[in-house]
Amino acid sequence: MVDRRRCLILLPLALLAAGCATTQPTPIFAAASAKPTAENMPMMEAAAPSGAPFTAADGRELKACADGECEVLVRTGDQIPNDGGAGPLSVAVQAGKVGLAPASGGMGGAVSGPPGMVHQINRQLIVIVAVQGAEGIIRLSKK
Repeated sequence: MVDRRRCLILLPLALLAAGCATTQPTPIFAAASAKPTAENMPMMEAAAPSGAPFTAADGRELKACADGECEVLVRTGDQIPNDGGAGPLSVAVQAGKVGLAPASGGMGGAVSGPPGMVHQINRQLIVIVAVQGAEGIIRLSKK
């Protein structure tokens, strides 16, 4: 015969122990200052400057990004017009990374990364193509 008192004690303890093994949800976008890990850092083949001129397909013509499709050379303080899903973006280039944040000042879609980093905000892909000194090349495309 089953000892009911033992079941009444063991069952709540088992449920309590099972509740302790929960995981924390991972945010969709980490702030630009967060350290990337291998799990949340998708990479593409990066374009490595090899003595060739550091140029982008659309040069420094930031207005080319207005439709959400471009490849431009950026510097800290640039404002990129963008209607591709991520909205207008503010740029910061530092320590071998390019950081992009909503030009409106919000941090909801802020992204940052080294060459080869790929980010998706809504239906827009952002690729950090290359970084050299205080300049970076980014590519925006619609998905």
